[in-house]
Amino acid sequence: MNRGKAPASESLKLIAIKTKSKVYVSDNINNDSYFYSRIKDLIFDGSKPENTYKSDWFEVPCVPTTIQRSLPAEQINVRYELKEVHYNTGLPKVLQYSDFDEDTGQYESVYGLYERKFDLTEPGLENVEFELNVIAELEDFEIVRSDFQLQHSILDHITTHPILLSTKPCKLSRQESFNIVRKYIKANIDSKYASVTSDYDFCLSVSKKIEHAPESYRVDVGKRKPKYETRYSRSRTVKVYETAPKSYQTYPVIEPFEGKNEDDLKDIIQKFLDELMIVINKPLVECEHCKGYGVILDEV
Repeated sequence: MNRGKAPASESLKLIAIKTKSKVYVSDNINNDSYFYSRIKDLIFDGSKPENTYKSDWFEVPCVPTTIQRSLPAEQINVRYELKEVHYNTGLPKVLQYSDFDEDTGQYESVYGLYERKFDLTEPGLENVEFELNVIAELEDFEIVRSDFQLQHSILDHITTHPILLSTKPCKLSRQESFNIVRKYIKANIDSKYASVTSDYDFCLSVSKKIEHAPESYRVDVGKRKPKYETRYSRSRTVKVYETAPKSYQTYPVIEPFEGKNEDDLKDIIQKFLDELMIVINKPLVECEHCKGYGVILDEV
């Protein structure tokens, strides 16, 4: 526990996370949902704290030994000076406020001919008394924006401060995992080689277009009596990926993403997406033996 001394006032209570290169501090010791931090207006060992993605957490270079607040400049030598246009009246050029008192002052009737003037002292600093509790010391930790609704074990929720949950094992729901995959595929699919053939909140499927030698087939185009014309097919589609967030028809249910911590989870998600898009966007070449009617394709 670190303590700093200052003039008598309510002690500022802080919690901190110490890392190898920086320290994170917060005065939201009860983790209140609605909280206005006083830290941003303070000075830690001569430096202003830096903002983080959490409005109630700030970054400082090291565990502070002195915390100060700025004091506003004070008015001194307050006086009333005669306005220049009235110099020829013979009135005193400088008066004090007491000179305008209606009972004792003799210049109350000419108050409007004067304007208030003052000098300012230099802004000062005042030490802030504080108590600081280091709740964790980690080799490498950063407060970053989380793009996911992370799920943690009940035990971790009970034993871990919320700001540190990103360092604990976590996973996503099946629905969020599905949404991530769906969004990424739609943003990165190469329409030259594949297309999204089912795109719903409850299922997703992707097919590849396979070119092959022209194959003729007959179509009845007659209205009253049969009339056939020959048409040619030059491609067909092969389903390359399909998934759903929960049981739906024959769609495989997606496995939720899991990681040892949030950073590990992000790496796992990105690795899966990169490998998936390689398969989806990989061109399929017509087989010289079957002319495009047989396709060898690894399942994703």
